[in-house]
Order: sequence, then C-alpha cells, then structure tokens
Amino acid sequence: MRTISLLAFVAALAAPAVAAQTTTTTRTAVTNPAQLPDGTYTGVVQKVIDNKDVVVKFSNGTQATLKTTRDSVDFSKCQTNEAIRFSLINGLVAVYAPDSQQ
Repeated sequence: MRTISLLAFVAALAAPAVAAQTTTTTRTAVTNPAQLPDGTYTGVVQKVIDNKDVVVKFSNGTQATLKTTRDSVDFSKCQTNEAIRFSLINGLVAVYAPDSQQ
C-alpha cells in the first residue's frame, strides 16, 4: 500500500513536467552576421527595417539582421518572403541581388 502511494505521488509530481515537455514553442536562433565568415549566402527576407537594414532567415532556420554601409545597397527594394543572395565582408553586406534559383 505504501509503495502504491509513493508511486502515485511521484506520478503526480511528474505530470506537469511531462505536459511542459510536450508543449512546443517556435523559437528562431539569431545569428550575428559579424561572426559569419566572409562569403556569399542565400536567405529569405523576413522584414525590411529600412534601406540599410533587413532581417533574413537562412535555410537552417536561423535569422540575422543584415546591415550595410554602402550607398549602392538599398534594401528598400526587397520584399517580404523574397529570396536574396548577398555577400558579407566583415559582417556587412557588400552586394545583394534576388536569388534566381528559387
């Protein structure tokens, strides 16, 4: 009898933990572009902040806020859910273009 009570008590304590594990929340990891190696990347535009800042999502699910200081780069031409290809140098976008390989 005592063992059954103890098992019931342990099960009652574990129930909220099991319920919490089954609850899923979508979280997106955020990547710092300054930590990415210089190179060319592809991402999908999530949000255009202004003409020099844009939020993109990479194919692995991570997000990054891209910035540029170049006059020739204007993110206001981007649209949400548009795939773009861009080159990073020292964490800043040097050039970008729509990704034609969709």
